[in-house]
Amino acid sequence: MLLERIDQTGSIAAAARSMRLAYRNAWLWVEAMNRLAPAPLVEKSAGGSGGGRARLTDEGRKALKEYEELYTRFQAFLEQLR
Repeated sequence: MLLERIDQTGSIAAAARSMRLAYRNAWLWVEAMNRLAPAPLVEKSAGGSGGGRARLTDEGRKALKEYEELYTRFQAFLEQLR
């Protein structure tokens, strides 16, 4: 969800606010994702008077798409159990 919100808002801070998540936690999650992924998922630019910006990299968009596909398949699996 955090990656999706960063993609929508262009900002880690705005994404965090929309999820009612502390900015520091969101920033730490982004740092961890970037460190653990084969390539960075989020590209950040330093803040200033206008604030910083963040955008998903191609790898980030790929990860988000793969998650959405996996989620859809999981929901279909759960439906089969009912």
